Amino acid sequence: MLYYGSSVFIKGGKFKGRVGYLDDDDFRDSGKHIGYVCMGNPLYANEYEIPVKNLREVTTEDLLRRQGEIEQILFDIKYSKVKVKDEKTKTDLLTEFIFIESLFSDRYFKTRLLSNSNGRKVFISHSSKDKTIARLIATDLAEAGHNPWLDEWRIKIGESIPRSISIALKESEYVLVILSKNSVESRWVQEEWYSKYWDEIESGMVKVVPILIEDCQIPELLKTKKYADFRGEYSRALRELLLGLN
Repeated sequence: MLYYGSSVFIKGGKFKGRVGYLDDDDFRDSGKHIGYVCMGNPLYANEYEIPVKNLREVTTEDLLRRQGEIEQILFDIKYSKVKVKDEKTKTDLLTEFIFIESLFSDRYFKTRLLSNSNGRKVFISHSSKDKTIARLIATDLAEAGHNPWLDEWRIKIGESIPRSISIALKESEYVLVILSKNSVESRWVQEEWYSKYWDEIESGMVKVVPILIEDCQIPELLKTKKYADFRGEYSRALRELLLGLN
């Protein structure tokens, strides 16, 4: 849901693919719903009028992708591979980049150090080779008000890894299984979701949620389950996942 002061992703129109700050909105006499979006901190960033239909909530994957795009554009500008129309264009890119960096820092802080007593406790089972997507999903779950458990974030130096994982699995309400060619070959991943799967059978309540990130051989016990399909558009798959958890 969009609201004043939220960060947004522009999904269509002239500014498609950019990240901004929704400062205000208005309905024109024609009935057109317009959002006033700043491409960065509203204290100093330029503001543009963008149809609200072209806006949605920004995901961590959006931030990561856009950050990379801006870095490449600025690199090309620096080495004269591309030319900018004016200084305003360059300033827009820089303020947007700084804004994205601040959003990353804020989400990282909340995910690593804060917890939400009202959110679902979610264990993320994954192969170590799929860390990038696991981190993105964990960060977006925290942003949505849930409590994701990711081994590298929760296990402290000196703690027993098997014991920490065992406790986390018992305390979690859901186990998200990130399915990939790497994870389906991992004995550790299988053992993690197996334990929760039998809890699901006994209770009759959904506890294991498959997340498909690439084509792979889905385990037999999970083949009858509807999975969150992250092979395509990340934001759409994330919305489906959040609906399933709620």
